[in-house]
Amino acid sequence: MERQKIDIIDRIKIVEAQRKDISGIAKVLEGTLKQDFVYGPHDFNENVDYSFSASLEREHERVYVAKENDEVVGFAWFMNHPPNNGTAILEMLAVGKDYQRQGIGSYLINESSNLFVESQREAGINLRTLHLTTNLSNQGAQDIYTKAGYEVAGEIKGFVGDGNVEVVMVKRISDEPCPIEYKTQ
Repeated sequence: MERQKIDIIDRIKIVEAQRKDISGIAKVLEGTLKQDFVYGPHDFNENVDYSFSASLEREHERVYVAKENDEVVGFAWFMNHPPNNGTAILEMLAVGKDYQRQGIGSYLINESSNLFVESQREAGINLRTLHLTTNLSNQGAQDIYTKAGYEVAGEIKGFVGDGNVEVVMVKRISDEPCPIEYKTQ
């Protein structure tokens, strides 16, 4: 199995998403997080297209895709707006069902995090942390994030509604202290 993981990682490229990749992102979402894009009067594909098209246009958002040849097999979506107090969010990470448990999620989060932090640095923004939330019962996701350097910072009960508990995880990017305005007294 370990040999298989190495072989697949050698074939995966992490690149910034383009408009043409949105249908591949939708395919990944269809089998993983479809429920997050079923809302309002529009259908799933329209909501995915709207969300990711807008993100591709925003200076402080980035979507990275994991590709095997030209097929999107996973993605990572980061947001930093408004560029604020030195933290940004990993909004969503997903790997297609057929590609899970092969090391792609770990590779994707590590590579895309580095690319995102560098993109923000080039824009003059010094990030100190990245953060995310994931469901308390999603131990697989927590394990991937922990391997990538994220640590559990707390829990939010009812974050997505009654009966839900989300885990907040934070990854330190820099040892720079927070601005004095944000220092807890």
